[in-house]
Parts: sequence; C-alpha cells; structure tokens
Amino acid sequence: MRSGFDCASFRVRCLHADRGGRLSAVERQVERLPEELVNKIQAGEVVERPASVVKELVENALDAGARSVHVDIEGGGAGLVRVRDDGRGMSRADTELALERHATSKLRTLDDLQAIATHGFRGEALPSIAAVSELVLRTREGETEAGTEIAVSHGRRLHLRDVGHPRGTTVEVRDLFGAVPARRKFLRAASTEAGHVAEAVTLLSLARPQTGFFLRSGGRRLIEAPPADGLAARLFQLFGDRLLEDLVPVEGGADWAAVRGFVSRPDRPRPSRPSLRLFVNRRPVRDRALAKAVSQAFRAVGGGDRGFEAFLFVEVPPHVVDVNVHPAKTEVRFADGRTVWAAVERAVRQALGEGVRELPRVEVAAGRGEATGVAGRAAAAVGTFLDRGSGEASGSEIEWGGAAGPPDRVAEAEGAAPGVEAPVPVILGQHRLTYIVASDGDELVLVDQHTAHERVRFERLLDRAGRHAVRSQGLITPLVLELPPELRPVLADHGETLRELGFDVEGFGGGSTRLSAVPAILGQKDPGPALERILRDLADREEAGWAVAGTRDRLAATLACHSAVRAGQALNRESMSAIVRDLLQTAHPTLCPHGRPTVVRVPREEVSRWFGRTGWRRS
Repeated sequence: MRSGFDCASFRVRCLHADRGGRLSAVERQVERLPEELVNKIQAGEVVERPASVVKELVENALDAGARSVHVDIEGGGAGLVRVRDDGRGMSRADTELALERHATSKLRTLDDLQAIATHGFRGEALPSIAAVSELVLRTREGETEAGTEIAVSHGRRLHLRDVGHPRGTTVEVRDLFGAVPARRKFLRAASTEAGHVAEAVTLLSLARPQTGFFLRSGGRRLIEAPPADGLAARLFQLFGDRLLEDLVPVEGGADWAAVRGFVSRPDRPRPSRPSLRLFVNRRPVRDRALAKAVSQAFRAVGGGDRGFEAFLFVEVPPHVVDVNVHPAKTEVRFADGRTVWAAVERAVRQALGEGVRELPRVEVAAGRGEATGVAGRAAAAVGTFLDRGSGEASGSEIEWGGAAGPPDRVAEAEGAAPGVEAPVPVILGQHRLTYIVASDGDELVLVDQHTAHERVRFERLLDRAGRHAVRSQGLITPLVLELPPELRPVLADHGETLRELGFDVEGFGGGSTRLSAVPAILGQKDPGPALERILRDLADREEAGWAVAGTRDRLAATLACHSAVRAGQALNRESMSAIVRDLLQTAHPTLCPHGRPTVVRVPREEVSRWFGRTGWRRS
C-alpha cells in the first residue's frame, strides 16, 4: 500500500490494491471546523437555557464587586435577558477582549487555579452567550468620561463605540438560540423558563446577602431583595417568616470543613421531595453525596425519608476542592470527600437534635377545623371532639384520672431516660385508650402513648447497647424454633446485632434456631413469636421505610415498637405519668423512631378562642 498526503488541502489519498492487484484511490478529507461553528458547539456546554445566561451574567457582576444587581427578562428569558450592575465596569480595551474565548481577568497562572475565590474563571461565558444570541454590552469603568458599547449578533461583531453609561455594566441578550433552532425548540414554556431564572437568582442572592438582587419578568416583580444582614434576613426576604419558623440553624463541621445554614425541623410539615440548596465556598453547586448526608442526618434523629428544605454553606480550604469540573461550574470535586460528608452529616444531625426538643404546637386556621401539619391533625381531632358534643365524650372516650388497670411495667425501675430534665405535666386522663391528656398549667399536652413509649425505649436500648449493658432475660429451657426459610438469612445477617440488644440466639442445625435469652424489655411476651415478628419486620421493610439509619438502630426501633404499650391499652395514672416524664427527658421527644409524632401542645389562646374568651365584650 502506498499513500500520499496533500498538505495544501489537508486531503489524504490512500492507494489500496484490490483482489486483482489493481490500485484504487480512496479519498478522505479532514478539515478544521469554522470558528463560528466551534463557538456554537462550545456554547452548548455553558448556555443550556435562559437561566444559564442569567447565572453567568450575574456571577460576572458579583465578581466585579456589584452592590446591586437588577435582572429583567421577557418571554422567560428567550426574548430578553437584561442584567445591570453597579460594579467596577470595564475599559474599552477590556470590553473588546472580554468577548474573546478564554479571556479572563480572574486567572493568570496555573497556581491561581488552585485557589479560585471568584464565581467565574474560565473566560467562556460572554463569548458563549454571544455565539447564540444578539448581545449588546455597555459598560463604564471608574471615573472615565465615556462608556463603551459592543454589539454581537450570533457570533459576528456589529460595532464597538463610545456610549453614555453609569459606572458598572449592562448586558442585554435577545433572541437566544435564534440561529440555533435545534436548541431553541427544547426550551419550555415561558413560565417554566422564568421559574428557572428565579431559582438561579435565588441561589446567587443566598450566596451574597450583602448584595441587593431584583428580578422582573415581563415587568412583574419576582424577587426584590435589598442588601440584608445575614442569611436569616435573606431567607425572610425570599421565602417569608413561615419558612423560617420551620427551620433550625446549623453550625458545625469536622476537621477543616465548616458547615453552617438552616434545615427543616423534622417534626414540622416538610415537602414531599428533598430540596438542598448547597454552596461550597459561596459557590452554588449540586452534589448527590452531600444530599445523602443530609438525608442520613434526618434518619438518625427519627425524621424518616420525607423531603426537607436545607440551605447549607460548606467552607473548605480552596486547595482541597476542584471547581474546574464542568464548564457550567455547578459541580465540584473534593480531595477528601469523606471528611466533607462527615462534616455535613454531623452538623445537620446536631442541629436537628437541638431543634426537635421544642414540643410542636397546634396551628389552627381562622376557619373552623382547618389545620396544618402534624400539629394541625391533632387540632382537627380536638375540633371533631368538640363538634360531637358532650354526650360523645363520656365513658370509653375519656377516662378522667386514668384507668384502674396495672401499670404494665411502664414505670420500670430502670432509671430515667438520658436527656434534659423537664417539668412533668399534670396527667388529666386518657382519650380513647390511646392518647394521654395532660396540662403544664398553661397549655394542654396530648401524647400518643405508643409512639411516646416507643421513643423512650428506643433511646434506652441504644444507650445501653453503647455501654454493653442491655439487660437480658434467660429462658429456663432454651427454645428450638423452626424459622420460615425467608427469615433465616435475616437472622444470619443480624445475629451479632441481636446479641448486642439482649438476644442469645444461634443456629441449631438444619433449619432450626436455638433461643436461650431475650431482652428483658420484652417482659412476658412469648419469646419465639416475638423474635419472628422482629425478623419479619426487618425483612419486610424496604430501605425507604426506615426513619433511622444503621442495622442496630433499626433493630432497636423494631424491638422498642414491639415492647411498647399499645394503642387501645388502658393505663393508670402512674403509667401515664411515667411515659410523659420519660419522653420529655429523651434527646428527641417529638418523634418516634419510625418518624411518627409523639406529642403536641394545644396553645392556651386557641382554647380561649374556642370558648369565646379572647377578650372582654360589651353585651
């Protein structure tokens, strides 16, 4: 085979011999793509939708020291994006160079890439936007007499001239993807795109509370957030006081990673899906691993797998995080991801542990019977009781002073549960043999006897397991059980943890299992069926069905559930008082290990309103 290379035309000619020995020529042509096409291809990595344009332009404004950023959009941003700031502005020379690809004022050497403190640094945003839109940039630097205007239409420069302009920069982007119809057809409805723009501005405004942010869509105000004194004030501006009331502050970390922000209280109404707004060194990013760390923290305190709202700021040394992972700069990579994961999980878990100590209050709307969240459901139950009349609230409905039955080992001589001492409300009675009714002298307290007792026993089990002090009860004659085949692998997987929690269980040949001791907490329950129910509970629950993390915690939660008093069980005053007293001394008194509420308070003002005692009236 012989080949020839035509350097002038980048044309490669290859001569191949066919079966008959004759030579035939096959031509291939390799050409460099036009710069205009290259720019449009690369622009697709940076400019995905109008929100991408807003994000890049606002980040440039912040890097320029802007104290106020105004954003206007039309048609969801596809028709117009205008970003105006009062930052440093640019000179004429810098303005012309800023639209060249990979031209930036934020990097000089490779070492600078290891300590990025600005939002932008790649020098791709402006040229990428200009490649797929009609862009006009007006700017004036410092005290110069005239500003500069440069106009580009889908990658082709139209003009560069002097113009009057205040200090700062204004960028107008029109007809986004007008020359790239294949991209434009993937844009959603204008309202949807406007929503994405609003979220982009929201993220950046959370990262910079000291800067004012203003967003209008079609002349309608979407965001108006003047400079604020800290994150809490900015959250109030953006989301209102109701969200703030349902959040707890986060402050903590591990080693060189610091974490601060706010997360949802686990005992308050939460969204159906997780919502994590995450910032690393004040840069909005997405990170699935850290989102899982937040979910793990919620499960550790009994918050379950429901959604949450979280606003977290992670601060790490610049040299341990790589921000140059993706052209859109929405992803980062850590040199030691485990440390950051542990810092987030620990900080959130500690915050949630403090946040759930306050008992939730009933929130009843002005209209009768309307209520919200866990506390609202309790209020609705109270409203139903009032509607039914006094005749329905006697006898089996409420046992005032408590039933005369035995305490059922609730007031165990085990010592108080670990936690904070709290005054014990006065026990008034038992409603429907399920809820303990009490009063702290000012407000009513309603306690679910089963979930409350479950929380108490769960924390005691974990405390004693950690000290290797779980009490076991030996069987006079060991039991030999024939477990169903599907439960035998469960026993094999969790045998060691079962022993930590008080079981003495082992294989006994074939499909048999020998049970010699059970946790003392099970009391008089039949040990064989109790073990089988616990193993089946572990086998039947899917991963999402657990509100706590770790095998030991799940076994402890199951054991606590099966040993706690049941709904419909009569309790005397001593038993009810013991449950309420021990619950208030736990670390997380408002939720059971499965994530269900344990207690709510009915505010005095609500009771007064029900009876018309909200103030003096003239007849």
